[in-house]
Amino acid sequence: MHNETAPGHTPVFQSVRSEAGKARVNAALASFQNRPDQVQPSIPEKIAAIKARFDARAMAPQDIDRMFDALVQAGHPMTAPMLLLNSMGERFRSHLSGLSGRDYDGGRTLDLIAVAQLQIQRARKQGGASGGWESFLAFLVPEPPAAQAAAEAPLDHMARLAQQAQARPN
Repeated sequence: MHNETAPGHTPVFQSVRSEAGKARVNAALASFQNRPDQVQPSIPEKIAAIKARFDARAMAPQDIDRMFDALVQAGHPMTAPMLLLNSMGERFRSHLSGLSGRDYDGGRTLDLIAVAQLQIQRARKQGGASGGWESFLAFLVPEPPAAQAAAEAPLDHMARLAQQAQARPN
């Protein structure tokens, strides 16, 4: 690459050769690297990455606690699905078993999706509300790609998830 200049202009790279130019480049680089809003992923991206690390079809209670803690730390709001997730973790279940005087087996894995689907089916059979469990299922199921999510209305998305839950065998 040639460092040719138009008449009356100084070469672009000439300023980088001087100590002052090197200092300006280093300062600009440090300034860019220290901007967390430009370097860090957004909260939805962090949440999606955390959910992707866990298999909702086979989670140990300790993993549920770890997932919950990571989501809270990433900035996930404390919603009803989050509280439901927390209630399935080892900390909550062992505390509950201590209150009831029963033994707790923290070694069993849970299929959170199957649990949600079963609860939706039970609620529908009994004529009860299934919205809380449908929200929990939507919380567990990975988000569709951004382009698909933008094109799909939120109610249509929820209806599709509910139909999938109803169609899956136990």
